Amino acid sequence: MNLKKLISASVVLFSVAFSFGQEQSLQSLGKVSVNLTSLSIDYQFPISESWVMEPKVGIAPAHQVSSDGNMIPSILYSIFIANEFRYLYSFAKRVKLGRDTKLNSASYFGLKTRYNFDTFNTSYGNTLSLAGVWGLQRNLDSNFLFNFHAGLGLVRDFDFKKSAVYPEFGIGFSYVLFK
Repeated sequence: MNLKKLISASVVLFSVAFSFGQEQSLQSLGKVSVNLTSLSIDYQFPISESWVMEPKVGIAPAHQVSSDGNMIPSILYSIFIANEFRYLYSFAKRVKLGRDTKLNSASYFGLKTRYNFDTFNTSYGNTLSLAGVWGLQRNLDSNFLFNFHAGLGLVRDFDFKKSAVYPEFGIGFSYVLFK
């Protein structure tokens, strides 16, 4: 009789614990993110079964495009606004396989846009970038996320009327403030 209760209790506990790591559909997430070079406040929300949009505002190093087409980073930080569309191509498969999908954990293809303001009236900033990326987002805990992306981008400097192609790379962590 005690063995039966133990097995029943184990099955119930396992089922409950397993269900907390699974989300059947995408969630809306308000979060604070720290990347290699930026700090931002983001809001990620679903726009369909496999797509999310993530507008954000934050601070990051300003940059300019030189006359020879190279991107020159600055030690000055500027305010930016950005938006990203992500196609979470692995979300449905992760659900089907019973893998962790909490906090929209999945691999994705994304399109990122970002405008850096000329915050300090310098020749740095006033740039718009557009990048195609591949990335992944994984939950580390009930409110922490790991983020990684890599891709290729194009930046336009409106002060110098120049453009440049650049590698887009990011690695960082987010804290989910609300769901």
